Amino acid sequence: MHIGIIGAGLSGLSAALHLLGAGHEVTVIERSRHVGGRAGTVRIGGHVVDPGASVLTMPELVFDALAAGGLDRFAAEDELDLLPVTPAYAGRFPALDGLPPSVLHVPEDLAVPEHMRWQQGMFDAAYERFIAGDAAWGSYANPRDLARLGGLVRRGALRSMQHQVDRRVDDPRARRMLTFQALYAGVAPSAARAVYAVISHMDVGLGVWYPRAGMGWVASVMARQIQRAGGRLLFDHEVIGLDGRRGRVTGLRARTITRVHQLPFDGVVLTADSPVTDRLIAPLGGRAPRRVRLSPSAVVAHLDVDPDLQDHWPTQAHHTLDFGAAWERTFAEITATRGRGRLMSDPSFLITRPSVTTGEPGPVSVLAPCPNLESAPLDWDTMGTDYARDALRTLEGRGYRGISDAEVLHVDTPADWARQGMSAGTPFAAAHTLTQTGPLRRPQRVPGIANAVLAGSMTHPGVGVPPALISGRLAAEAISSS
Repeated sequence: MHIGIIGAGLSGLSAALHLLGAGHEVTVIERSRHVGGRAGTVRIGGHVVDPGASVLTMPELVFDALAAGGLDRFAAEDELDLLPVTPAYAGRFPALDGLPPSVLHVPEDLAVPEHMRWQQGMFDAAYERFIAGDAAWGSYANPRDLARLGGLVRRGALRSMQHQVDRRVDDPRARRMLTFQALYAGVAPSAARAVYAVISHMDVGLGVWYPRAGMGWVASVMARQIQRAGGRLLFDHEVIGLDGRRGRVTGLRARTITRVHQLPFDGVVLTADSPVTDRLIAPLGGRAPRRVRLSPSAVVAHLDVDPDLQDHWPTQAHHTLDFGAAWERTFAEITATRGRGRLMSDPSFLITRPSVTTGEPGPVSVLAPCPNLESAPLDWDTMGTDYARDALRTLEGRGYRGISDAEVLHVDTPADWARQGMSAGTPFAAAHTLTQTGPLRRPQRVPGIANAVLAGSMTHPGVGVPPALISGRLAAEAISSS
């Protein structure tokens, strides 16, 4: 079969490599001029900038995709040139629960063996079937899936993430470092299900890496292998419609700067976020899901900061989580729904400095979580740069010398994410509430269209680099059997 893949992010590239390994013909259609999507790398003013994902966890998933496309492990390791990120994170805390201001390095400073064993057990119980597998709601008639689900429930998977951490961890700083991943799940730690300890295990238990050439290098290596294996990549092609009949796709139309191209296919994999995907499938009878609850968004500022000034900063880490005191209130402000969202009154920030890992000068990125556009319909085009400057002044006051006077290379806001086709201006897609988790998330098969499947953060297994790679493999398996 000849399969068209819409989008050259990690999920689309993963799907392409696995399809090529299964003997199919593949064409990847990308509307921009480069690969990577939310895990890409761009050049701004001579600087290499990671506008989205900033580290790699579970690199085995990349090696598996490249191996499916014909690249052996040793060659893949050489091309990717991954560097270990140590520590994975530094947490910087104000005075907290009677403790003085402090820094906690993860995992080095975590002394919580009981929790780490529980967290690994949760990962082991959930991963194979409910994250990396094709379990779906209908499969729970399968006694083996029911037994696995029962095992997860007995481990406390449906209790709150915060509850499970508080049971085993006394240090309030360690509690935050083991639950901040709930932001990726789109809900507060008290509302996130404990099964999302698997995200913390990916970071803390399995290690973190960074490609020497930037996060987008992962996608570049995958794209190169697709071409070596005989696949095609079409850039600057915006898909404007699907062609088909009798509940099946027969091809698509893609617009370039000069004309509209009609491309015939035996099936399609759609990796764009819901607004784009839903618009494409609707004319062929593809049904979109019910209204979903979306994750918070973020403002991200990329900076050129004097390296000598960075040497005097309070932490020297690739990733620093600089926390405000009001942790619970912050989550309540940014996760509120339907117009009730608020900007952080006591902000926490993620500061990313790849130069700490690579040893080469490079930009600094500051991420400030914020409500999505449904939660708080703010005029980010007007206020975005000023908000970013306010965040930098706050960090200057916390000891990051020179950051407020740094050259701002670029700022991304919810308005920018929305223009890229992301639901309500959030790059974190649908929140991982109980009814939007794992097999209960939007299914990969498109109801009403037999040979169209989904991949990426909107569908199973969810948001993040490992889930994107997994969803690509699952999409390849699903479209092969359509």
